[in-house]
Amino acid sequence: MMGRLFWKFFFAFLLALLIAGLGVGTTMWLHQEQINQRLTDAPIQIGKLASIIVSDAADIGQYGGAQGLRQYLTDQQQNGVARVYAFDDNDQELLGRDLEDGQLDAVRQLYDKVPHLRSIRLLTPESDGSLLLFIPANVVAPLNDYPPHGPKPPKPLITLMIAGIFSGLFFSAFLAWWFTKPIRHLRGAFQAVAKGQLATRIGPAMGRRKDELAELGRHFDDMTAKLENLVSAQRNLLHDVSHELRSPLARVQAAIGLAEQRPEKTPEVMARLEKESERMDYLIGDLLNLSRLDSLAADKAEQALFELSPLLDELLDDARYEANLSQITITANILAPLWLYGKPVLILRALENVLRNAIKFTPENGAVLFQAEAIEKHVIIHIQDSGPGVKADELQHLFTPFFKGEQGREHQTSTGLGLTIAERAVKAHRGEIIAKHVDKGGLHIEIRLPNAKRPD
Repeated sequence: MMGRLFWKFFFAFLLALLIAGLGVGTTMWLHQEQINQRLTDAPIQIGKLASIIVSDAADIGQYGGAQGLRQYLTDQQQNGVARVYAFDDNDQELLGRDLEDGQLDAVRQLYDKVPHLRSIRLLTPESDGSLLLFIPANVVAPLNDYPPHGPKPPKPLITLMIAGIFSGLFFSAFLAWWFTKPIRHLRGAFQAVAKGQLATRIGPAMGRRKDELAELGRHFDDMTAKLENLVSAQRNLLHDVSHELRSPLARVQAAIGLAEQRPEKTPEVMARLEKESERMDYLIGDLLNLSRLDSLAADKAEQALFELSPLLDELLDDARYEANLSQITITANILAPLWLYGKPVLILRALENVLRNAIKFTPENGAVLFQAEAIEKHVIIHIQDSGPGVKADELQHLFTPFFKGEQGREHQTSTGLGLTIAERAVKAHRGEIIAKHVDKGGLHIEIRLPNAKRPD
């Protein structure tokens, strides 16, 4: 079923073709009328019949010479059908016939202006000079069917108009179909996505098109791919959240059951309940931060150019206060200035999560290295702890939501979302975050962010 857009394209193309054809045809017709009007008062007869008669005489003169042409014209005169006049270079007619004064000069001028006119021929037989052949305008042809012809062909203008109409219909239908075909694919794809089929792609259906409609199809595929990934991530997150919440809730229920069966264990049970509630509070806080991260990154209102060094000083002061409780030393090396463009709150949240993670896994009397510098197009930040590190097969999963390595499972307050939040914040600023092994033990996190130019 053809849509309304198809018919709009169809009639638009058809109208454009018809207008163009009508314009060209009218121009040709007016030009021809100009020529016809110019030849109306010509000193010779103009037309197809006159062209045929003059051409026959010219052929005879070409092969028989002036003598053969004279004999041909004489025979024609005896039969009463002589119409062709032949004048030599001395303005003498082969049969001695005369013209009105000035008529021969007018014929020669006409030939000079319109040399391709078939009703007038300049013949140059060998050794006889040149002969100008034509039928004077005052000579009326006695035969209307000489030479005999079949049925007249249709007029060229009518033929062109008919051909133009049919070709216009064909090409209009083809162009309308060509332009609306990808739109039909898009409509079907949108309907499929609306039904939940997020794996729908229309790139293959576009073929080798390289126009705006094909680009729209590629954008559609990008959109559906992102939607599919987003929905899949949300489903996985919901599954992981359910799993993470089920464990502390199960322990809470077990503690309550223990308190009911053994009242003397109530103080111990209350301590367990407090610990599990803190764990769920940490988890819910990180989930809220993770859910707000995408909306904060998408909001362009609070993005600005800022210098990171003063913010790092405050971050390190807070981190040292926490690290001193475990006699952990934080060594910082900040090579200012460090200019970034984006949201300072997101950058600080990412750095804080990584730094607190390093402090958490560093043993007592250990050390944490913090280094920041600007190198060409990037601001590079290194955070390295002296903890036990992670296994090789766990390194690639560190930024996966709720992932806890072997060491992470020993920390009851770890939710497995800290590094995930850091990765999302860094990627929101077109940066990258990389986890590396340290030869002497520990974990090395490298963060690369685009270096912004300092304002003048």
